[in-house]
Amino acid sequence: MTQKPTLNQLGVFSAVMSSGSFSRAAEQLNTNQSTISTSIAKLKQDLGQELFIRQGRGIAPTRFAQSLYEQIKLPLAQLDDTLHNMSEFDPDQGQHKFVITAPEHMHWLLLNKFSELKPHNIEIFDQPDTDEALLDGLNSQRFDAMIDIMPPNSSAVESCQLFDSDFVIVCSQDHPRVQQSISQKQFNSESHAVLERTRQHLRSLHHFTNIDLSQRKVAYHGRSLFSNMLLCSQTELITAIPEFLARQFQSQLNLQLLPPPFPCKPITNYLIWLKKHHHDPAQKWLRSQLIEATQSFT
Repeated sequence: MTQKPTLNQLGVFSAVMSSGSFSRAAEQLNTNQSTISTSIAKLKQDLGQELFIRQGRGIAPTRFAQSLYEQIKLPLAQLDDTLHNMSEFDPDQGQHKFVITAPEHMHWLLLNKFSELKPHNIEIFDQPDTDEALLDGLNSQRFDAMIDIMPPNSSAVESCQLFDSDFVIVCSQDHPRVQQSISQKQFNSESHAVLERTRQHLRSLHHFTNIDLSQRKVAYHGRSLFSNMLLCSQTELITAIPEFLARQFQSQLNLQLLPPPFPCKPITNYLIWLKKHHHDPAQKWLRSQLIEATQSFT
């Protein structure tokens, strides 16, 4: 070791390790990639050890880097918590802009709730399509918090249950074959609109029932529950969506809402955040706002 590393260098190194790339670390630390590269190069020089090697189009940590990270990540997180806990957060100052992601059936209700806040400092994005994108959005701090049906499988994440909702089968009031009820045989034989978004490599409905959904006829793969619902209102397709969303547009879209013809578990919605932000005053305020906002969803 030629020189003791600075706390700033170790913080940059930790960000690269947790995010998996220089570019995501730069985004996480609100700086540019050149600054990250310079800091890592200086740390490498001071330690006299290689830290990262090229792997395909990305980077991979060396064994030394992995060992170093395991030893410093907890002390750095504890220091970060201590400094954040000593700080104060005043939402009325409007200096902090929060970014969250949530299911689309909650967007307008959350936006209406947040419009009452002064200043309006919370932005909402649609949900990532995959588990990997979900976790990456948190680790890179692109999102401050998330609402989703399945927390990522990661020790870096914490979550709490917000509310439960049920699935309903949706189709047009003028559907020529489905009226007032639907049998499982009808469910399998009708043409479906399905959501392409997956969790644990399965579409949402697969997580809440044990029936073989491969028997149904899929005619449309959509990226939005609302667009699937709108499509079903104008065609003979059917779809399974959260009841909470369907009831908001049942009358406007002239929809039938039918109970599933098979056992179906409730959909649990979770609030998800990074464990290292658990005691952050600004993050605690954000979580309290989301919990309060979703109490009306039950």
